[in-house]
Amino acid sequence: MRRKTVCLLTALCLAAVLTGCSRTGREETAPVATLSPAIVSWEAPDGDRVVRQPGDYLLYVPEQKEQKLVVHNVHLEEADLLDTAEALIRKLLEEINGNRSLGLQRDLEIFREIPVEISRGICTVNLSSSALQLSYSDYYRLSLAISTTLCNLEEIRTVNVLTAGQSVAMDSAGRLPMGSLAGHADENLSVLWEQMEARRTPQGGDASRTALNAEATIYRPLEDGRGIACESRRISFSGQTTSQLSSALLDALSESVKSRLSSAGVPDLWEYMVHEPVVSEMEEGGKLITLSFRDDLQELVDGWETDIPCLMAAVTMTLTTFVPGTAAVCFRIGDTPVTEVNSERYRVGTVLGGLMRRSVFGVFLTGSAQVYFEKAGRLIRTEKAVDRETADSPRVQFGALLQGPDRRDAEGGMNSPMPENLQEDDLLGVASHGDTLLVNLSGKCREAIAAGGAENERLLCYAVINTLCENTGMKRVCFFFEGVQEEWIAGEIYWAGTFLFNPEV
Repeated sequence: MRRKTVCLLTALCLAAVLTGCSRTGREETAPVATLSPAIVSWEAPDGDRVVRQPGDYLLYVPEQKEQKLVVHNVHLEEADLLDTAEALIRKLLEEINGNRSLGLQRDLEIFREIPVEISRGICTVNLSSSALQLSYSDYYRLSLAISTTLCNLEEIRTVNVLTAGQSVAMDSAGRLPMGSLAGHADENLSVLWEQMEARRTPQGGDASRTALNAEATIYRPLEDGRGIACESRRISFSGQTTSQLSSALLDALSESVKSRLSSAGVPDLWEYMVHEPVVSEMEEGGKLITLSFRDDLQELVDGWETDIPCLMAAVTMTLTTFVPGTAAVCFRIGDTPVTEVNSERYRVGTVLGGLMRRSVFGVFLTGSAQVYFEKAGRLIRTEKAVDRETADSPRVQFGALLQGPDRRDAEGGMNSPMPENLQEDDLLGVASHGDTLLVNLSGKCREAIAAGGAENERLLCYAVINTLCENTGMKRVCFFFEGVQEEWIAGEIYWAGTFLFNPEV
């Protein structure tokens, strides 16, 4: 008797813990509750309250006579990812300015014009011109400190460091790019700098014959003129002249587009260029890279399923992020320089002198959301472009899920398990509590789930769970409908309690 009692208590405990389970007996017309319902103590959220909670973060500081970055703790109040990243950089610069470990004459500051960009795990930090007072080795140490501090955030994998909107060379000839950086905690700074120095063109050597292998951020135009996306890639350069660096980056951009389109016969960027990039010096300082295209450039962008402004944005951002000292890019189509940047989605207007700078195209840069759609009865993860300023918002991610697959994903067999009549406003509120995301959906959403039937219910449920957990880093989701936890809706899923992230559905 005692053993039966223990078994019964064990079963009841498991019922309270294991939630989000489907029914096994589908022949029943209504669910029969035989176990205690799951109970949660949280209140349903009204409005959005998902931000980084107040807490301690790590700064990696380059200090005098230290061969490794020294860890300092700093406390930050709640904020979103972008504000957290910017706050960390400001705190780091305050530490460096305070201890004068880099031999500073002026304080280091963040550049006021777009100080920090974050998109798809890549963060670009823009410093003010005061960073140019540093020696090459100290600038590199500063950049390592910035990248290691930011890469300690789980959402950031790669960091670019610019000064006044330009990439800074690591040699006196102005040729060697620093490239994109990862975190380097506990690594010897002197050894890292020696490795960078070893990439330089030897004194009296030919830069065009000095090969280079480096990490670079490639920006590519999105289909249908929806902006530009970025990715980090390892690239081999045959030489270190500005023209060679630019040419290899344009090759990588073409490869990235072809890989995304996954289509034979996609035209190559070089097929539509009249000659290799032409490099000149601007009167106000910095390099100008001029790219000349054939009159039929429109055929290329049609083949890439984008538009010319997005192509120009991708090229400009790629070259100015990596090629040292590049201030602007000039585009010529036939004999005519391009001075207007207008697409259906982005309207920049006239660009003085046709000098395309990073600041012109910042608005084109998108973020991304990982979204789960159905294909052949399973949930498949895909990427959707979203506004980079709000990419870490669960509401924006939920909206991307509701929009359904893009044209190319739909052609590949993906379908949305979400009802067509739902809107972003049907998410009444969302909040975080520890590793759990509290999601309050509308009564309209509950009705749509019931109307969709039991066969679609599991896919719909986990499409929401997986999409939100994938993008926020949360491990669980707790659902409410009009502020109340439901138990059964369509009969397949027990909605009370919490659900674990499960990408294998």
